[in-house]
Amino acid sequence: MRALGSNVLDLPVARESEPEHVFESVYRGHFRRVYRWISRLAPHADAEDLSQEVFLVVHRRLPEFEGKARITTWLFQVTYHVIGSHVRRQRTERQVRGLISVLPEESVPEPLQALVREEELCAVRLALDSLHLKHRTVLVLFELEQWSCADIAEALSIPIDTVYSRLHYARRKLASKLAPRGGRGA
Repeated sequence: MRALGSNVLDLPVARESEPEHVFESVYRGHFRRVYRWISRLAPHADAEDLSQEVFLVVHRRLPEFEGKARITTWLFQVTYHVIGSHVRRQRTERQVRGLISVLPEESVPEPLQALVREEELCAVRLALDSLHLKHRTVLVLFELEQWSCADIAEALSIPIDTVYSRLHYARRKLASKLAPRGGRGA
């Protein structure tokens, strides 16, 4: 195998060697670079956690690396997708928190707070139930169970791009169902 510092893996030799050894070499040789990319592209994120998430994907997907591009190019693609997932997850969490916290807690008596929260949770459940099963499944696994898109694709035996597509559609549909309706009296 050529030195990993050169950014190229000699795949036939890499396949002959121990997969864990190859992963360990990639991890040691590129963790700082991935950490730096994340720090620059997602400055408000926990770069350490996201770097670990990147290398979980790398560990799972390294046998699929064909060597058609430099290892750093492939690592950047993985990093970019992990950052994108993180950004989307944060946006969805903010939307859900915004929808659930319609009334400030201090302004409402305790029994009414519980009732409002229950109504909000019921609305979220109804909106989730209204989604087609294939969209609801991807949304629940990703947002609530915190599965990666790769894990969902593997579990559902679908291409990862289909996971992304279903997740995008489910988020959009859920947001439209939970958006306040104009013209309704309060």
